[in-house]
Amino acid sequence: MGKPTGFMEFDRLDKKEVDIKERIKNFNDFHIPFDIETQINQASRCMNCGIPFCQSAMTINSRKVGCPLSNLIPETNDLIYLGLFHEAYKRLEKTAPFPEFTGNVCPALCEACCTCSINGKAVGVKANELFLIEEAFKNGWIKPNTNIKRNGKKVAIVGSGPSGLSCAKALNNAGFDVTIYEKNDRIGGLLMYGIPNMKLEKHIIDRRVNLLKEEGIKFITNTKVGKDISMDELVKNYDEIVFACGTSKARPLVCNGSDAKGVLYAVDFLRETTKNLLDKTDFTYNLKDKNVIIVGGGDTANDCCGTAARENAKSITEIEITDEPPLENTVPWPNYPNKKKTDYGVAEANYLKGSDIRIYNTTIDEVVAKDGKVVGVYTKKVKFEKGRFVDIPNTRNYLDCDYLIIAMGFLGTSEEDANSYNMTMNRNRFNLNKFSYNDKISICGDMKNGQSLVVVALKDGIDCANEIIKKYNV
Repeated sequence: MGKPTGFMEFDRLDKKEVDIKERIKNFNDFHIPFDIETQINQASRCMNCGIPFCQSAMTINSRKVGCPLSNLIPETNDLIYLGLFHEAYKRLEKTAPFPEFTGNVCPALCEACCTCSINGKAVGVKANELFLIEEAFKNGWIKPNTNIKRNGKKVAIVGSGPSGLSCAKALNNAGFDVTIYEKNDRIGGLLMYGIPNMKLEKHIIDRRVNLLKEEGIKFITNTKVGKDISMDELVKNYDEIVFACGTSKARPLVCNGSDAKGVLYAVDFLRETTKNLLDKTDFTYNLKDKNVIIVGGGDTANDCCGTAARENAKSITEIEITDEPPLENTVPWPNYPNKKKTDYGVAEANYLKGSDIRIYNTTIDEVVAKDGKVVGVYTKKVKFEKGRFVDIPNTRNYLDCDYLIIAMGFLGTSEEDANSYNMTMNRNRFNLNKFSYNDKISICGDMKNGQSLVVVALKDGIDCANEIIKKYNV
């Protein structure tokens, strides 16, 4: 068992992982859970700080610091240490709508500002959270709330990603009749089709959705608003409409040849790959024995690397426009560290190549096509100068390429989507009063804020729901 002085007596442990050689043979989760004693010891490392920055939900220099949901982290850790797992879960449940999602995919802003991380390694908050939610499901502590007093108001939520689901859960608990409309064939939005299976297995999403259905939330799939159902119909049939559609306009690759066949956007590549796996069909984009280049250096690019490794790509190269991060963190605590990290997908691609696949300070200068299909790219070196990237002369270089995957982020909602909703934007953003677009329509999540983290979207959905709850004084 752990001790109150655990932070002095136990080193931080990260979960063991299935060897790369074995895990890239499938798309399964490859993390190995701790045994109970180890989990308790890890929880005992929490210092129970007088000022727990981990749950602060602050913004410093436009960056989120601490848990956006304000999870009661020291209290939860202490209850785990005491072996009171049910009580620890009940404490987590007060603020976290879906710990199984954040426990798998959150980058753990809480850990970045853990006091232990000032001179050592942070408490494994993310692992503790995932342990608790899985214990809760395993032991039957999570039961559908079917004793809800309805208030007679109906809400349509457009989009079933993290913000849409958290908004629906909060509104449903407050007595609203909630119907979620999803354009895809499965519920989950980004969680289902934007995050690969090895990072978030899809039965975890289905498990939660089934609970929400039992609680009275209705789900309608394969329905795109503005096409399969009109805005007039929604306005007529619902008291409130919440748009939680994420960001649909990817940042484009602007260069000659960018329209060649084989130039893919990451969101399309990841969606089709996950759908192929779930439907048990051949890969739409088969990367086997192909030269794959991925443009971008964030989480999505990393997910593309891991996916390409599992599809047995011949080569994988990741091109990043920014400087190579420092090996040691140079930004002050409690900000999220800026040091170089090698996430699972890049680590897997590095293993296959035998060296680091990342090329920094580089972008695509031209896509070379033959018979309309990409066969290679010319790259060029760039540097950031006076607020913009400028070319470095005489640095053009050729690389073989069969698939070029663009993972450069998103600009916001596409004009086409906004028009189909009968809504207007200003520079890819909607003019809002908090969440309100007008007296009947609200917007939350990435569609409101631009691309962000799952945990931020969850919090935004809850806050949007609370505004609607206040409006009706229920």
